[in-house]
Amino acid sequence: MPFSQGTEMLLAAMLVQAWLMLLLLFALGGSRFATASSGKARRGKDGNLVFPERVEWLSACVNNQFQVPLLFFAAALLAMQLNMVSMLFAILAIIFVVFRIIHAAIFITTNHILSRFLSFVISALAVLGMWGLLTARILSA
Repeated sequence: MPFSQGTEMLLAAMLVQAWLMLLLLFALGGSRFATASSGKARRGKDGNLVFPERVEWLSACVNNQFQVPLLFFAAALLAMQLNMVSMLFAILAIIFVVFRIIHAAIFITTNHILSRFLSFVISALAVLGMWGLLTARILSA
């Protein structure tokens, strides 16, 4: 089934974002298993395992992947369903994914808060733009 160039770009962005989420999820599982099996995790007062800081960063990064990215996927699917994928919409999707990759890389390495926040804001603004384009197209239809 042939797709428009914008739709192809959007689908590529969606696939990259999905793979980012999956890679982070499995990296977290591997990190938790390795840490727990090596005895580097301890029990907290509540009985739950407490992991080293870097594993906690990865855990928080994975949790973050199920917040704004859900709005991204919802907007992308709605745009495709309503045949409202423009080149600008696709470019905003790519910007979103690029800055989510940057955000995740910062989160699991240095966790530099200001840099991480800036990448988060840029990605969130891209999703806001996607929803703005959708809203304008729907209201003008």
